[in-house]
Amino acid sequence: MTATILGTPLTTPEESGLGKVRLSNLVLHGRDGDFHEPLKVKEVRSRIDGLIEWTRFGAIKRTVNTDAESLVKKVTIEAASLNEASWQQGAATMRLGSDWDLDPARNSVTVRESVSLTSSFEEPQLIDAHLEEHRKVSALLSFVFGCAIYFRRHDIRDSRFNGKTLSGRVVESPFYQLVNRSTVKEHAKPNPPKGKLDRPLTEFSNIGRNGLEEWFKEYDRWDRFIHPAVSALNRPGAILENLVVNAAMSMEAAGSLLGQASGEAVTCRKNGGPTTATYMYRCLMRSGWDWSEICKSTAGLARAIANNYNTIKHFDRGQFPDPIETYLVSSTSALIVRMLAMRLARPDLITTDLFDNYVPEFEHLKAEFTFNALIVDDAGNFVTR
Repeated sequence: MTATILGTPLTTPEESGLGKVRLSNLVLHGRDGDFHEPLKVKEVRSRIDGLIEWTRFGAIKRTVNTDAESLVKKVTIEAASLNEASWQQGAATMRLGSDWDLDPARNSVTVRESVSLTSSFEEPQLIDAHLEEHRKVSALLSFVFGCAIYFRRHDIRDSRFNGKTLSGRVVESPFYQLVNRSTVKEHAKPNPPKGKLDRPLTEFSNIGRNGLEEWFKEYDRWDRFIHPAVSALNRPGAILENLVVNAAMSMEAAGSLLGQASGEAVTCRKNGGPTTATYMYRCLMRSGWDWSEICKSTAGLARAIANNYNTIKHFDRGQFPDPIETYLVSSTSALIVRMLAMRLARPDLITTDLFDNYVPEFEHLKAEFTFNALIVDDAGNFVTR
């Protein structure tokens, strides 16, 4: 097997006579041309957790033929790319498409469906340029499912990576596997819990091409909201206080970007300036949900989130908040940032269009407050129901 390697030389003591190379990218196929040139390709394809569950795209078509007595006489199974969606992300054309793997065994053949994300440019680009666009979709998937989302495989396609006959004639330019230093550790990460992947916050059909283009358009402006929130969602085993801080940081950024909301004056300073609670209030209002089953007022819930966050963050506020309260705030904040991300992608849809009438995560949050017999009052305190 031949391979194309792009790496960075590491300096070593001259007397050792040894050298090392830290690999940046490894393509499991040889490349035409000068190997001193940067590794640039026209297409990169990634397999990412949750794509097939979210899109519901399929790659297997089954046809059953029966006789006059309805007995099955023939079954035809066809594997093909049956579904596809494409959109623009700046200079990149992005495509979600169904594909499959064929695993012939001794007495059987296994066909595995999957959905891949592919980026393509008019002119070949560095691998990092492709993966930068892929990460924007991966971040959205973290919000959709509320859990860690990982890259599982990369492939590249470019005319300089090709298959030839013995005479040297190029006969094909298929995809070849790419190993990237920044994502290779993700390939071995545990799969997301099936229960999470079965319950996306909203269906792909509600986001669609328009939503993906809107998400890209707003991504850079909202990066101070996106990155801390994704970090929180991708660390399910993290300390609760860390999750609250990350989610609240995102909500502070989002509150600044969203601007004033109706009724926020009760959370502001005497001079009218916004407080942390004001930013939380704006996020709660933008989510479009009725929070009345867990709080006496939206302003009260905003104060509870702000109080918990500030008490964790500032050492002069005394002891850490009650762990039960922190747990409820972390659960509430995580759901809020996820809802905000969905509304960022589709601001044109009202809440009932964007989310199903029954959202398991929201029902679970209300059940947690009920189980602990707690509700948030107008002052932002957790009180017994």
